[in-house]
Amino acid sequence: MKTNALLGIKMLTISIILSCIFISCNKKPEQIGDNLQPGDSYIDVYYTDTSFVYGYSIIEDSIRTDNPASALLGSVQDPVFGRTTAGFYTQVRLSTNGHDFGDRPQLDSLVLQLVYSGYYGDTMMSQRVHVYEVEEKLYNDTAYYSTNRVAVGTTDYANYVFDPLPKTSFISPSGDTVSARVRIPLNVSPELGNKFLRASATDLESSESFKEYFKGIYVVAENALTSGSILSFNHTTVESQLSIYYHNALSDSLRYDFYIASTEVGFNTFEHDYTTASEPFKNQVLQGDTTLGNQTLYLQAMGGVKTILRFPNFTHLGNKYGANKHVVINEAKLILTQSDQQEDFAPAERFALVGLNSDGTNYILPDQYEGTNFFGGHYDKNTKTAQFRITEYIQSLVSGGPESENPGVLLTVYSASSTAQRWIMSGNAATTDSISPLHLKLTYSVVGE
Repeated sequence: MKTNALLGIKMLTISIILSCIFISCNKKPEQIGDNLQPGDSYIDVYYTDTSFVYGYSIIEDSIRTDNPASALLGSVQDPVFGRTTAGFYTQVRLSTNGHDFGDRPQLDSLVLQLVYSGYYGDTMMSQRVHVYEVEEKLYNDTAYYSTNRVAVGTTDYANYVFDPLPKTSFISPSGDTVSARVRIPLNVSPELGNKFLRASATDLESSESFKEYFKGIYVVAENALTSGSILSFNHTTVESQLSIYYHNALSDSLRYDFYIASTEVGFNTFEHDYTTASEPFKNQVLQGDTTLGNQTLYLQAMGGVKTILRFPNFTHLGNKYGANKHVVINEAKLILTQSDQQEDFAPAERFALVGLNSDGTNYILPDQYEGTNFFGGHYDKNTKTAQFRITEYIQSLVSGGPESENPGVLLTVYSASSTAQRWIMSGNAATTDSISPLHLKLTYSVVGE
């Protein structure tokens, strides 16, 4: 009986302890520690959403674009950001090794097929695209950037105009209904198709030997004069391909496919012309008037525009309450609010935030290691905001750690090498009824004796 009684007492004690732990773990950040005042020590908890944050937008130098998630192609005339034109280089590989075109093969046509994965802008405007043969080998151990250019031939095999239909099912040449795609005929000159037909048995023995014979293609859009769009294409599917139609001495209707795939070397290229951008944009981003960042800030993918944010007052917060007191950051949330978005340009879906070193390099913020759901960065269409939780970063500023020199943080569009998205957000002095300014929601405790 005594054993049972002691066991019951132990179980009750454990239940009480677990209940206390559960309650304390579910307290809001501003409540943590406000009832713990042992001896002469005390904890005061503060909340503010007026902590000073300022930023300014600048041109992105270049971004790495090899092995992108999507191949980008098109040209867009943006009333705020000016004109952007996208293209891509890619190798192609054999669909089967050791193919034989047969006796006396003759070219009928050559077609580049690209499968849509998305778009950004006004698809009501036609696009004109050009296709060139790459004359310089592409290497899989080389980093390629958005401003890199590779030698290509002078012949444009396409010069093709089409209406983008990224949401419309396509009727294939065989009559089947398939996913949205565009088929670009490469028939301006027969030389490219004939080059394939002239390939030797050694050239067609494997994809690696074929890529020595044929280096790849460069596909680029012509500059848009008005409106336009940037189109995304899925190059992980074998349906994105280069198809040659031909006949030979034994058959009058033959076809062979060369695949464009993510396993092959390729990279996106972007050109930005900001001469037609809006005046406020040019004054801040091009002319360097950083004070305009107090009203409006800009983000653009494709190696376009990035924003630097700084937190100048936190290095002094640790000394504000006296030598015997310590400031502990319970939670710091950076709130970004959309200030304007054109009808044809949907808000960016996700953003990236990294710390800046004094030499201009960047590093992963400590808060990011807590996971994406904790760190944040996703656009909320209901509130038209995005937020980042940067508690540990702000604590480092207060505590005088390596980041206390405060070069700031760098904000960009996430996956900028594979998307055309852009965003316009409010600065710290935006004062309209419907738009909140750039700000930091801060909860902190002051601990002392």
